[in-house]
Amino acid sequence: MSSYVIGDVQGCYDELCELLSKISFNPQTDTLYFLGDLINRGPKNLETINLIRSLPRSSTVLGNHDLHFLAVASGCREPSNKDTFEDILNSSDLAAIVDWFRQQPLVHSNDEFNCTFVHAGIPHIWTVEKANTLAREVETVLKGDGFVEFLENMYGNTPAIWHDALEGSMRHRTITNYLTRMRFSSDEGELELSHKSKNRPKGFSPWFNFARNENDLILFGHWAALEGSSGKENMLALDTGCVWGRELTAYCLENKRRFSVSAINR
Repeated sequence: MSSYVIGDVQGCYDELCELLSKISFNPQTDTLYFLGDLINRGPKNLETINLIRSLPRSSTVLGNHDLHFLAVASGCREPSNKDTFEDILNSSDLAAIVDWFRQQPLVHSNDEFNCTFVHAGIPHIWTVEKANTLAREVETVLKGDGFVEFLENMYGNTPAIWHDALEGSMRHRTITNYLTRMRFSSDEGELELSHKSKNRPKGFSPWFNFARNENDLILFGHWAALEGSSGKENMLALDTGCVWGRELTAYCLENKRRFSVSAINR
């Protein structure tokens, strides 16, 4: 019995299958934790999501691409010319896939391994406990009758900093941006959402560079430019840019080993 955490798959179905073969994955005894962005940008999104949904011992947190898919599938947003999930939109299973995504969390803390899974990260201005509490607020809306309104108001970079007094759609958007889009933050916790490289904008630093009062292990994806390294022992970056031609990576929680396969030339 082994437990593996897998970074951003983004529709790279063939590489996911190769990675599962490399770790000798047993679906009846091994557990998989995905860090979000299961789909989009890659070539085989329907195959990817159907495989993950079929696994009896797997779970995921939501990424920004997963939420964008929900917005498009729900008629809240027009697809962009970079989106590649037409295969899901045209599938007879679309309604079931939408419902499945709506049930997934934004943050998942695992007591057995004293770790937390999140797509983008957890800002230093929140404890892990607070991040889980705020995530539950958004998850409740996403599961409820008001999910379309949430998706309609999800897009945007403001408010750029958290305040406990935030309400309604602005509160939910800000929580979502921290957990699914964050890369750079200021010392006060302000988000800078336009930069995607490792070169930090003036006045900002990677979110994981700020000191925390907790020793929890945080595993995150989202930031392919890091190439799988945050420089922090307790902040594990697992988006290794498979969809951009690099690698797909799994991390074993029991023995702390990484396993990677190279992207297939397309």
